[in-house]
Amino acid sequence: MEATPTSAVVPESVTASRWAAITMLALFALLAILSLRGNQPPAALGMDAPDTVFSAARAAQMLTRILGDERPHPTGSHANALVRDRIVAEFGQLGLHAQIQKRFACGGSACATVENIVAHIPGNDSENAVLLAAHYDSVGAGPGASDDGAGVAALLETARALIAGPALARDVWLLVSDGEELGLIGAEAFVREPEFARIATVINLEARGTRGASLLIETQPGNAEIIAAMKRAMPSAGGSSMDYEIYRSLPNDTDFSVFRREGRSGLNFAWAKGAARYHTPLDDLAHLDHDSLQHHGENALAMTRELTSLPGARTGVGQAEPAAATHDAVFFTIFGAALATWPVPWNAILLALGLALWLVLGARLVRGGMRVGSAIGAGLSVLATLVLLGGTGWVLHLLLRFMGAMPAMWTAQGDWLVATFVAAALPVALGCGHLIRRWFGINALALASLMPFAIIGTAAVLRMPGASYLGLLPLLIGTACGHLFITRTPVWSGVAALVAASLWFPYAIDAYAAIGHPGLGMTTTLAGLIVLPLLPALLSLPRAAHLLGHTAIAATVLCAVLSIIRPAFDADVPRPASLLYAGNADAARLYLQPRATMPVGFLAEAGFDDASQRIDALLGWGHAGVAGAALTAPALNVDTDTVRDGKRHIGIRLTSRRGATSGGFILPGDIEVSSIRVQGESLAPSRWHSQPTNRRVITLVGLPPEGALFEFDAAPGEAIEVQAYDRSPGIPPELSELVRQRDAVAMPIHGGDTTVAWQQLELSSTPLP
Repeated sequence: MEATPTSAVVPESVTASRWAAITMLALFALLAILSLRGNQPPAALGMDAPDTVFSAARAAQMLTRILGDERPHPTGSHANALVRDRIVAEFGQLGLHAQIQKRFACGGSACATVENIVAHIPGNDSENAVLLAAHYDSVGAGPGASDDGAGVAALLETARALIAGPALARDVWLLVSDGEELGLIGAEAFVREPEFARIATVINLEARGTRGASLLIETQPGNAEIIAAMKRAMPSAGGSSMDYEIYRSLPNDTDFSVFRREGRSGLNFAWAKGAARYHTPLDDLAHLDHDSLQHHGENALAMTRELTSLPGARTGVGQAEPAAATHDAVFFTIFGAALATWPVPWNAILLALGLALWLVLGARLVRGGMRVGSAIGAGLSVLATLVLLGGTGWVLHLLLRFMGAMPAMWTAQGDWLVATFVAAALPVALGCGHLIRRWFGINALALASLMPFAIIGTAAVLRMPGASYLGLLPLLIGTACGHLFITRTPVWSGVAALVAASLWFPYAIDAYAAIGHPGLGMTTTLAGLIVLPLLPALLSLPRAAHLLGHTAIAATVLCAVLSIIRPAFDADVPRPASLLYAGNADAARLYLQPRATMPVGFLAEAGFDDASQRIDALLGWGHAGVAGAALTAPALNVDTDTVRDGKRHIGIRLTSRRGATSGGFILPGDIEVSSIRVQGESLAPSRWHSQPTNRRVITLVGLPPEGALFEFDAAPGEAIEVQAYDRSPGIPPELSELVRQRDAVAMPIHGGDTTVAWQQLELSSTPLP
């Protein structure tokens, strides 16, 4: 047990201590709620908004005209050409001449002829221009109202507001790119155009869902000056350097990735809620949040005006040279009302200060009567508590998934799932906190509750500098208050909890929105981490803590039950599943490729096998359905197969004999990416090329009737096996009844329903004579 302090100031009265604890609890709840404010977009403005202001109503009206009948419009389709022409007409209504730049280009694994739309708002300086970018192609499954029709509409309305305002100091170029969904092909084409040489900074607009705040998800190395510009233009901008760190770790890219690779600085804005409708037929006008559209536009307009007002020299913001000459910034939003920043080089100083304050605070508490062994025991116990919180989230996730509450990454009862995992953290934290206080004392508990933030801060400073504030600020502010109010333990520990709630709570709540149900276990851990420094205040109110713990248990059970019994899918949250008709000249079969668990009995009733099977290296897994007519495989002709300079050079011409719109090859993973060429065009550099793989899928969208030439180099003296395929949208009309059956419970996702024919080609170890 902890000894009574001997050298400390006489503790405050019991009544004052209770009121301090109650105040901490009330402030904690208030700040947790306010922390979510930064994740809320502003209210949409109507048609009566001033001409120089962005209006979501005006932008939505443009988007309605652009999307027309809301058909999917992937690159190369007739629907895509119609959308392109409508966008050109919208530019004309603004008094801008839009040029269509048609170019064949390749991304990291796909090639196509894209038709970018480019317009220009002249300023006083034609160099060091600002580029405002969005893409107009959609995936095959949905109309792309949010991804990225909203970006296109925001771009157009921003252009209208810029024209209505004062003359610009620098030029603004407007790019509505094609082929982004295929692999950033439109951006790859644009960087070869002469206009790109004039671009200094880029503002890109994207979406991975149908609603949410438009957050800054990406900048570039050396971003301190661009963040300073954002702080001037948008003092309450959404997003953080932690979001940037998360985005960099995910397997996602946008057109901004290409512009950043080419040395341009800038900002990439996106929203990410409503992800269940992403790349489905429900990414439509009806589900587009106009508040999110307003946020996109306000960000684009404010930043375009700010960047065009900067000096034109190619230094600092807008430099075309690599931005590594300047430092990065740590940045984050405070309650959605203010953007806080500091230079990354400060991290090491702040960490050293925080650790020193924490250790000295521990030494002062030891002088006041706390035993060193108690501090060590409490620290180990807090770490064990975090492990237990993680285990609780993991077990709860397994249990609810087994009971059918998580049949897909995102479901209609997602809010109940989040509530379940948040509530589960409180009884675990309270139970562990009670034992730690009983065994080691309240001061040891309070000091140990700051240790996780010291560890997080240290790890972040070393490995993820943009995330450092999440550990440093609770540690610094909590320990500073500890030195000021060392005898009022619930107060100084509670202040650290207030800071943690302000910073961490949005990540605990939105882990599910960001990555789906795998993020729910993290929700319990993060919620418990936030509560840890609040435990001294909570445990100072034994009856309240007891009641709160039991209430949290009841809430966990209730929310879990509701997660199980409520429908996982509804009219706004579809069950993701696509149909695939695949085969070769010998046989073909229909497959169901669900991204979710199908209803009991549906597979058998619809004629699909219960067990999923491997279809093919290209096509993945699916439930086999009815057999159908064989598919005419693509024709292959080996044009070249020679050895020179120690390498075997192979060229194969692929022709679709059934008029398919795209085709390609699966090549062995050891083929050098730099040697692959499609119609003479090399693949664009990609960060994924360095990843180990046993196969490389290369696609050409817009396969010409006469076929296309695919070339690559291989090691001489080895046999090579490749797989060729062609792909067309939709499935045969005679199977349309099965489409209607599937649509009763599910919708296609990503590329949508497709037909694929393939064949193997074996090249002997000896080249052609």
